[in-house]
Amino acid sequence: MSQINRKRESRAFLRSAEQIPEHIAFIMDGNRRYAHQKGKEADYGHAAGVSAVENMLHWTYLAKIKHITIYAFSTENFKRDPSEVENIFELLEKMLCKISADEKILKKKIRIRMIGETGSLPEKTLKTFKELEEKTAGNDKMFLNVALAYGGRGDITQAFERIAEDTVYNKEEKPAGGILSDEELSKYLFPFSDEIVPGVDFLIRTGDERRTSNFLPWQANGNNAVVCYYSKFWPEFTFKDLFYTLRIYGRAIEERRKDEARRQKKIDAFLADLKSCDAAARAEQPVLRK
Repeated sequence: MSQINRKRESRAFLRSAEQIPEHIAFIMDGNRRYAHQKGKEADYGHAAGVSAVENMLHWTYLAKIKHITIYAFSTENFKRDPSEVENIFELLEKMLCKISADEKILKKKIRIRMIGETGSLPEKTLKTFKELEEKTAGNDKMFLNVALAYGGRGDITQAFERIAEDTVYNKEEKPAGGILSDEELSKYLFPFSDEIVPGVDFLIRTGDERRTSNFLPWQANGNNAVVCYYSKFWPEFTFKDLFYTLRIYGRAIEERRKDEARRQKKIDAFLADLKSCDAAARAEQPVLRK
């Protein structure tokens, strides 16, 4: 099959497949290792990683995926060499400016939001991000959540702190019955808006590292997301890789459904046997005559 035909087949699959996740989260790992493999400094890998993000936005839009969340910078990343951290934020600012000026992205009606500790970010990065958030605030075709200075445990901790503050100091009503629902808690998680980050259906980590690195524990682990640990480094992630990983997701969902059907069949058979045994026991009981 020619490369053109394969690409057409991939596009047809992305448009028609039933098992397309609504929300994909990416842990974009491997930028530094990619650079070292090429004999370059880490900055080279981070720049290549930014280009991969821009491409991925177009591909996931083609696949009609509603929500994308990318792990751009964790709270743990602040421990890296200061010059590398500074370079990462400069690249992020350039990426945001490029997205802001990209007519193709703007026509796609993509809304861009940040999730994370805003107080930890450089002033210029935060300003650039806020401008882009305001510029795309009315868009609803697709959502891109960029996790910056983000940590999952910290997110849950601050959510409970804000709930306690609202309940005690702002005199807000307590949940009915004193029970906090999943939906109510989700409103207090980043990014502090009426439109919460929904549960993650599919989590992809590149770079062949088998850990989730404190990323969206409530939205991913709590939603029983399918997880794919992919061997390629993030800058190497292509349209073909997205196509392949979506097939992995589809197979995983299908297997999950089959498992649930088998489990339900066993439960139904057990209940039927129990009912049959109960009926037989009743039939054997002596009839008491008056």
